[in-house]
Amino acid sequence: MPARAWRLEPVATLHPAADGELQASAELLQLFADLLIPKNLHLSLATLLHSRGLADPNRARQFLDRNDRTLHDPHLLPDATGLIARLRAAGAEGEPILVVGDFDADGITGAAIMIRALRAIGAIAEGYIPQRDGDGHGIPEGAIAAALEDGVELILAVDCGTADRARVAEALEAGILVGIIDHHAVPPEPAQAAWLVNPNRPDSVYPFPHLAGSGLAFKIAQGVLADHPQRRELLAELSVLAMVGGIADMVPVANEFRVIVRSALKVMNGAGTMPVGITALLRAAGAEAPYRAEVSGFTISPRINAAGRIGDAAPALALLTTDDPAEAAELAALLEGINLERKELTKVAIDEARALLGLVPGSERDEARAFLGDGLVAVRGPWSVGLIGLIAGRLSEETGRPALVAHDDGSGAPLRASVRAPKGFAVAAALQEASDALIRHGGHDGAGGCSFVADVWGSLLPRLSATCAGQAKARTPELAVDLAAPIGSRTPIDLAALADHLAPTGMGNPEPTFLLRDIPLTAVRLVGDGRHARLTLSLDGLAVEAMAFGRPDADQLAGSSIDLVVRTAQRTYRGSARIEVHVVDFRPAVLGESA
Repeated sequence: MPARAWRLEPVATLHPAADGELQASAELLQLFADLLIPKNLHLSLATLLHSRGLADPNRARQFLDRNDRTLHDPHLLPDATGLIARLRAAGAEGEPILVVGDFDADGITGAAIMIRALRAIGAIAEGYIPQRDGDGHGIPEGAIAAALEDGVELILAVDCGTADRARVAEALEAGILVGIIDHHAVPPEPAQAAWLVNPNRPDSVYPFPHLAGSGLAFKIAQGVLADHPQRRELLAELSVLAMVGGIADMVPVANEFRVIVRSALKVMNGAGTMPVGITALLRAAGAEAPYRAEVSGFTISPRINAAGRIGDAAPALALLTTDDPAEAAELAALLEGINLERKELTKVAIDEARALLGLVPGSERDEARAFLGDGLVAVRGPWSVGLIGLIAGRLSEETGRPALVAHDDGSGAPLRASVRAPKGFAVAAALQEASDALIRHGGHDGAGGCSFVADVWGSLLPRLSATCAGQAKARTPELAVDLAAPIGSRTPIDLAALADHLAPTGMGNPEPTFLLRDIPLTAVRLVGDGRHARLTLSLDGLAVEAMAFGRPDADQLAGSSIDLVVRTAQRTYRGSARIEVHVVDFRPAVLGESA
């Protein structure tokens, strides 16, 4: 296991050191009493709210208010007013519109949102999703041809298009207007679309610039449906799709996106009507209510993504736009099968990549196709472009360093690569430093992609490895802890209740971590071929089981007392709800420290 440095104290505490804090504390405590939160959780919840920057009672009240529906005005987005007016006119005239999405979960859900909203106001909306291998990202050439064939005069690009100058110019030359709803970086010379709705434009004043393509599509739908008699019901339904796309694209669960996620979960748990495709997908996957935000990332989006990863993403869009339960059930079953195939292909590819790297017992590293450096692991092979990111993610997780995986079909064509890295690595910056050797590159912290000619493989990787190794030296591995749970509030029920008050959680508002000090470890059982450990703990006099994944070394501490950091997870299986305790890290108890 990579070495970790513990941070034993909570991220924030509620110390009555000044009159202002005393007043804030009193107001928070009164707020908790109004919300009927058990008294033994008051101080712990106050500490958690402080850790999230919510010490102000008014902000805390809004954060905890499950009925908060605060959404920003969509007309604050650049070009939104003009685009909304044009789409409403198209609806009034029954005009055909071609909606172009991307082949990932965000692009597909964003396209589905616009198609459903446009159909609701009378437009004839159809979708077009590019092929990952044949088209790549952006507005595909085939979309222009399809629009011309069907007499379409308006193309709406969702989650793509900002940088597609040539394709937009081609459409305009053919007499087709293009509207773009996108969240990707705006280049100095963006596409000259009739409307470019992108909160990253330098002239944007939108209060929350972090929405993904699906979230921005939801905002435009909010404007398009402004006077629709079923506006509330339709937007509630569309919020489910916006949640799925946004969580898949790692949008912070904060500000209005948290409102969207909360609305979506209410709908999914019976307070509204889900799109029939989502209902069918959950049924095919065997998912059980009550649904929480993680069902989006772990159940729904992988199945939507699967189609585009190993084939045609069109069935996923068809699933999310149909209102026929029978068709939805058939398409959901198809995606379930594709996802199982994707899992098997990924497993085989990861095993092949490990063998090329010499990480499998009895294997030797293939020096021509694999690289193992201090700062980077890299491997190339004939795996689908849709799988290389998944392979890189697994290799990065297993080796504790950035991993680059390239698609190499042996044809001599430029290699397309995905890079994944542990938290704290600036992948985009590392690729930028080697930009002279790359054809294209992009990304952000933790993930990125690039393409390059095969001849630079041997010189590029040591450079990237050195850059990543330098970043690693600058990192301080740290285990952040939200709360040192006090005696009397450490049972799974109490910890899960505290986590519930922060929900919905996700990127930007993660599940809280709890430090439990000096806990008797009464028994350890190794499971999963000895790779994982099931711990039996004594928490406030209650025997509790906890899972420590990838930590067989726990067996060495059985019968002693330990300090551990945990998260809770709530699951439903065969109608039975349970609270799981997942161990993030542990160590022998440190004497002299108290809860």
